[in-house]
Amino acid sequence: MRLFLLAFISTLGLASAVSAQAPLSAIEWLSESIKDPPKFEIPAETAPLVEPLIQGISIKKGLTPVSPDAIGLLSPSITGFSAALWGDMLAGDIAELLTDFPNEGTPEARSLFRRILLAQANPAPNDIQNGLVLQARAARLLDIGALDAAEALIGLSPATNSSIFQQKFDIAILTNRTTKVCGILKAMPAISDDLSARVFCLARGGNWIAAAITLSLGAGIDAIDPDREEMLIRFLDPELFEGAPDPTAPDPMGIMDFVLRESVLLLRPAGLMPLPYLYRDIGPRAPLRAKLEASERLVIAGSLPSNLLFAAYREGKPASSGGVWGRANSVQILDEALNDGIDEYISRAITDIYNEFSDAGLLNALAEEYADKFTALEYTPSYADANLPVLDLLHLANASNISWSNGAVFDESRRLALSIVTQAPLIIDPAGSAMQQSIINGLNGPLPESQTALRLLKLLEINQQGQAILASLRLLSGGSLADPEGVRTGLYVLVAAGQSAAARRIAVQILLLPVRG
Repeated sequence: MRLFLLAFISTLGLASAVSAQAPLSAIEWLSESIKDPPKFEIPAETAPLVEPLIQGISIKKGLTPVSPDAIGLLSPSITGFSAALWGDMLAGDIAELLTDFPNEGTPEARSLFRRILLAQANPAPNDIQNGLVLQARAARLLDIGALDAAEALIGLSPATNSSIFQQKFDIAILTNRTTKVCGILKAMPAISDDLSARVFCLARGGNWIAAAITLSLGAGIDAIDPDREEMLIRFLDPELFEGAPDPTAPDPMGIMDFVLRESVLLLRPAGLMPLPYLYRDIGPRAPLRAKLEASERLVIAGSLPSNLLFAAYREGKPASSGGVWGRANSVQILDEALNDGIDEYISRAITDIYNEFSDAGLLNALAEEYADKFTALEYTPSYADANLPVLDLLHLANASNISWSNGAVFDESRRLALSIVTQAPLIIDPAGSAMQQSIINGLNGPLPESQTALRLLKLLEINQQGQAILASLRLLSGGSLADPEGVRTGLYVLVAAGQSAAARRIAVQILLLPVRG
């Protein structure tokens, strides 16, 4: 209530009542700035880079209103998941399971995890409609950098409590789409006790004087700590700090800290930025190198469609060689070769780009981008060097081309991948590796006899499909380095859970994607 009254007073401009409590630096800044407010530019809001497909909300628990935990972007008819995805698991257990689950494994494994996060499902039997599971899902999407999906998911729920509001606010300031969330704060000031958020929203709404007064009042009663106070002053009046040394970045750096530092163009700390902070680097105004580096990391994490990465590769002339510039150059060379239609040039461009993208862990993205064009190509002897690379890319994209397959010299892993993609009979070769045999048995073999397999199949029997799927993905997370028996169990349970298409794609990716450290 104290902060509510403080915010209310501040919007009226009544600063005198508590101004004596404010730190001297804040008093001096406020008194001078009110006389001559600095020019404060309100940045235009950005549009989502990825527009998620939102399915109609149809899952209800009896006659009660739809729980926040039941909402999702993907309906059971799309995902193939049961509406009773979690069975009788308690809300806290579901939230903990999702929070602790690592975003690891092959690209299809990550995609399956993302579908679970976006899925509609019946709420837990102890649901009290506080959105605990929804918050865990949105938090994981935020963690992996899938901000558009996180925004769309959490946006389906009203801000019924301060925790849901805080998630909405964090996502909004990262995406630079704050109008809705600031409108919520204006209408419901008590939804948040963070005066930093109110200062930010007042400024973004064009009410600079109210923002400055709120900041001064908040600092005066120690509701805003000194470091945040300085950053908010910089945000409201950046010219005041021209020539001053940059403040040290906090460690760890929270979302508000990051956004405020970005707004006044402070240098980022050394090292890789967390995935959620890369969203600003993939927008239309970002420098091309930053856009390429951020897009690659987000594509590998499974948080950005690969077509956006390739659009960035084609955006301008590479400024250098090697690294992201080398991959951009390879994309442009391959595009040019395909347009020219000269077989020898196409073959050379394919082998070069295959090697570069394989080393970078982007082979699956390459497959998604070029599968349609390679499917339409007719094999000729001029393509001999590119034969296996093209087949790998086609099979990773779940596509095939008979003219490229006929006469190709396959090793056992590639032969098995071809059989999986074309849905040919899977026959165990006694001379094959343990991994190859496990993949065949996992996809269409007999029931595994391990205790792990029996435990996961029991989860399916009691309608805890989500828990069984996530446990299977853990077994598969090592890719080609995973324990073969674990791979067999993981694939078998995914098939039993109705996710046979995902299981087959994961199997192909285990067989064809190179091991990366």
